[in-house]
Amino acid sequence: MSLQSFKAGLAAVVVFGVMAAGAAVAQDNALPEKVPDGVKIVLADDANNAASLLRLSGEFDKLAADVSFANFTSGPLRLEAIRAGAAQVGAVGDVPPILAQFSGAGVVIVGAVVTSGPGNLITTSPKSGIKELADLKGKKVGVNVGTAQQATLLRNLKAAGLTIKDIQPVNLGLAEFADALRAEQIHAAVLKQPDRTRYLLSVDGQGAIEIPNAPGANTNIKYLYASKTALADPAQAAAIRDLVIHWYRAHLWKNRNQEVWTQEYFIRNQRLNEDDARLAAESEGDNTTIPGLQALVPVQQETVDLLQAAGQFAGKKLDAREQFDLRFADLNDRSRAQND
Repeated sequence: MSLQSFKAGLAAVVVFGVMAAGAAVAQDNALPEKVPDGVKIVLADDANNAASLLRLSGEFDKLAADVSFANFTSGPLRLEAIRAGAAQVGAVGDVPPILAQFSGAGVVIVGAVVTSGPGNLITTSPKSGIKELADLKGKKVGVNVGTAQQATLLRNLKAAGLTIKDIQPVNLGLAEFADALRAEQIHAAVLKQPDRTRYLLSVDGQGAIEIPNAPGANTNIKYLYASKTALADPAQAAAIRDLVIHWYRAHLWKNRNQEVWTQEYFIRNQRLNEDDARLAAESEGDNTTIPGLQALVPVQQETVDLLQAAGQFAGKKLDAREQFDLRFADLNDRSRAQND
């Protein structure tokens, strides 16, 4: 099942995912639903996104547990927070769960949504001379291993008939991409929002551009994954289940309240100006969907295969089915039903 087919016809993938569900990681023990008083969990967040979404939608006030948030600039850093016990849940893209599986981090996917906009895009330095994907050949390109940005880059290279060997990868943290581009230390990097808008604004008129993704180059998947240690505790497992439901409801709220989201998150919280806030909102899209965890098993496997073909996560055969806790699979319908 290709990424392009997934985004063009999600219903067909759902059918495939249901067929694969029997082989996926389906835990025998039922997922606890009762959240005792006093339960606390920490969500490793990205640029206040999940925190803002829950609060603006009103879903934060409905959470059964005491949920707090801590910001980290990349998926690998959020994973380290979970490893260290500083967080129980992380908001990430599609690659961090693969890194977690490869490293035996004891983390599984418990929630997933798919946004409708272009999402992450390859963005150039002012003097790079890059106009299209084929121009990446021989260029210095920022790479942050274990992130969704890495997978987006690899898919775009593949679409242009290139591989990682055709560019000069420069390993950097995601937070370093923009400064490296401004300084011409790299010629291109995949930037997320709102970082991309901020960067392009800072070099406006100097020649930096964003390159459209090749079809299927960006899965647009946003995951919540959780520590197996936390899930082994009935109280925390119930709290995480409750959090996933309200996170889903918050995304459905955002679909109906795009203007509020733009004003309150992109402008007030992230401090973008009006024009740039709208660009950031368009990049995210206005129709976030909740496909269900089973539907994403084959899509996730394709990302695993892409990364391993490029030499990443070598030495271990990874089955994407092991990245999911399918006890959370029915929360999609529960969330939708309570929002209609």
